[in-house]
Amino acid sequence: MGLKGYRGFPGGFKAYRKAFPTVELSWWHRVGDLRTISRLRALAPEGFRFSVVGHKHLTFCPTGEERRTLRRFLRRFRRFGDKAGAVRLLVPEVAPEAFAAWLDLLEEVLKEVGPVPLAFQAPGDLKPLLRSRGHVLVNEGGGPFLYLVDPAEVPEGEGYLYRSHPSQEEASALHS
Repeated sequence: MGLKGYRGFPGGFKAYRKAFPTVELSWWHRVGDLRTISRLRALAPEGFRFSVVGHKHLTFCPTGEERRTLRRFLRRFRRFGDKAGAVRLLVPEVAPEAFAAWLDLLEEVLKEVGPVPLAFQAPGDLKPLLRSRGHVLVNEGGGPFLYLVDPAEVPEGEGYLYRSHPSQEEASALHS
């Protein structure tokens, strides 16, 4: 289990890395810069994982600009190397046919940049398409790994669990 971000954690990342094995970084407004990624990787202990959420400039329309944005975003994420967790993509309301074409583009880009574990937070009408292609859905089981964000219940399985704030029991366990 980790938190959505480490800013505001007492002692910063150096303290955070001792309390949690993973963190979800927000790349919503901008993709992480190379220097920051290198610094975080160097500070993180063996086994630590960085996940990211974003990016607001993804349009989920299969265009040349979208291909460039995806390529840059995913290549940058891969710079975490063996400390890379997964990428959570927030999908807006979009026509299923257009989204299917975007998923085709995504698969092409992944062939170029290499594998990246992805978890989709998507409207209900897009979930069957994502499931049929074997993608992970946020807060749902049945995929190759779990990606949970503030879930009401935690199902069995391996993957990532992020909370906005630790529960009272989790906070107590962290400080005992």
